[in-house]
Amino acid sequence: MQKQQQKTGHLSVSVLLNKKVITAEGKVLGHVADVQLTPGPEYRIIALFVGPYAMLYRLHMLNPFASSPTQPPRPDSVPWEAVDCIERTTIRLKPGYKHEKVH
Repeated sequence: MQKQQQKTGHLSVSVLLNKKVITAEGKVLGHVADVQLTPGPEYRIIALFVGPYAMLYRLHMLNPFASSPTQPPRPDSVPWEAVDCIERTTIRLKPGYKHEKVH
């Protein structure tokens, strides 16, 4: 399923959750644990949250594990614009996207 096809239609968040995110070069960034959306009523995807902190962030359990109360860890995110295509089990990113870890 190409991302281009998704721009005109609706995409359920459940289609994205738990998919493996891979760069164009084949590096695995992790699995999608949560999705950041714009405010409604017409929701749009802003970013995908991946990595070890993403599930804790989704469950609102991340702050208890903060090393600093003023700077809680944040999950790694991938901007929606970096997504090239959505496949059955993976989300492939566009060539040239450089992922930088947040924490």
